Amino acid sequence: MNPLTGRRTFLGGAAAAVSAASFSGGPLSAAPGDREIRTAHIGIGSRGTALLKQVLTQRNVRVAAICDIDPKARDAAQSLAHRDNPRSFTEYRRVLELKDVDAVAIASPCDLHAEMAAACLDAGKYVYCEKPLGITPEQVDLALKASRRAKTFLQIGQQLRYMPGLRAVIAQIHNDKVIGTPFVIKAQRHSTPVRPEADAARPPWYLDPKRSGDLIVENAVHNIDVCNWVADSRPASAFGHGKRYLPRTVPAGSIMMDGFSVEYVYENDMHLDYSQLYLHPRALKELANGQWYMVFGEKGTVNLSNGIFYDITGAAEPRELIPPDVRDAGENAMSEFFACIREGRRPFAGIEVAATAALTAIMGREAIYGRRMVTWKELGVTL
Repeated sequence: MNPLTGRRTFLGGAAAAVSAASFSGGPLSAAPGDREIRTAHIGIGSRGTALLKQVLTQRNVRVAAICDIDPKARDAAQSLAHRDNPRSFTEYRRVLELKDVDAVAIASPCDLHAEMAAACLDAGKYVYCEKPLGITPEQVDLALKASRRAKTFLQIGQQLRYMPGLRAVIAQIHNDKVIGTPFVIKAQRHSTPVRPEADAARPPWYLDPKRSGDLIVENAVHNIDVCNWVADSRPASAFGHGKRYLPRTVPAGSIMMDGFSVEYVYENDMHLDYSQLYLHPRALKELANGQWYMVFGEKGTVNLSNGIFYDITGAAEPRELIPPDVRDAGENAMSEFFACIREGRRPFAGIEVAATAALTAIMGREAIYGRRMVTWKELGVTL
């Protein structure tokens, strides 16, 4: 692969590769653009509203129903989708009875994702579910089993899987062996402390680990999934430590953490060192703030975030693996969801990606809470 292949060429190749994972069955078999797809939206908070806006930009897609227990959220969503005049519901199971709904977008609190996703799949609906798939192994298993029964599919909201830059760089690691054999991933998601007013603006379920799954499951699952993708494996074991540090120290488990570190050893013997800390001063330049991923291998290291390769010997100058237009391109997860429905293929971020990401995050959380090593086998879920 030419390291500076342009965005159009790259995206065409990526689409062809994903199309190879086709599936049979499903209620929609029309050619692209030949049939209107009708959607329902369960959960219209901040993330649900963002998904609704994305759906409204899709060609030949109509919003048929809105569902939320908050009347203000429902009213705002109906106003946003006034073009389609969607019906309004407070009980999500009423949505499943609608014969004119083909696909459902789920953006409810995290502890409800698996239950709702399983019910939608059992009702014959296509599902776009926000991450995480579940916050316990039992919830993940529930959605997995429903997916295996279904003729439709679930796409998980791990949107980083749909970033052209990440896809291009990871393809060079996997296919072109740009770093040779990969050994170690170091990744972080650091920021300054969360402001009290920002915490106060969060919905109550978010700060409750029993509903959100805690910071590692609700939030870091995005970054951990990228590391799973790079490793091309799943963890065999995890060990970590974390707590709520500010404004006073509180042990992990009772309130959402604001810092943790976790170590994973993968089944293929790769190693991930992941850190998420809201304690990072802006002026600290020796360790870069923000989100980044470094993949270390026998020939050198790749910075996934900017697509730069560093030769291990230092004999060659650092070089860009992808052009700026690919690196800076936005994700296209929602358009891919509808394309998969129309074209009869499984999504790139499907049920196995969803389950593996959630279970990896859950492993890390349980290791932190229990202050011990946790193994994949302990989770009791078969993938």
